[in-house]
Amino acid sequence: MENEKINIEEIMAEIKQSIKEQGLTADMLSFEDVPYKKNAQSGSASEALDYVSTHYYIQPYKELQGNPVKVFIKKVIRKLTKFYVEPVVFEQNDFNANAVTVMKSLAESGSADLGGRVETLELANKELIIRLDKLERENAELRRLISKETTR
Repeated sequence: MENEKINIEEIMAEIKQSIKEQGLTADMLSFEDVPYKKNAQSGSASEALDYVSTHYYIQPYKELQGNPVKVFIKKVIRKLTKFYVEPVVFEQNDFNANAVTVMKSLAESGSADLGGRVETLELANKELIIRLDKLERENAELRRLISKETTR
């Protein structure tokens, strides 16, 4: 890579093409506005639970930007609908927080149950190994006795 020249125009063209393919627009200035395509199927259950734990809160309103006239009109509309929108969003946030709490407790109880089952199975496995060793020794002893009897 030391002898390769970096073509910035080519890199920028690739980035612009990628942005166009994803349907992103210039008014999406912050990372919160860009849709994040992570979901529960993209990783393990613990990763999905971590994601849900950090993203359960919903903002009632997005920051207003752009044309000052449009911003003013949107602010007026917000003030008129505030009594209706905010309680719904706050109830949804409460539900989301409770759902995350339940999911975490289910995951913890599931792992605790599995830990107990693994311990029980390991003990049973050790007991079976001991029994198998004992039976193999008895079998070897019986074979030795049988071979003695047949040689006489």
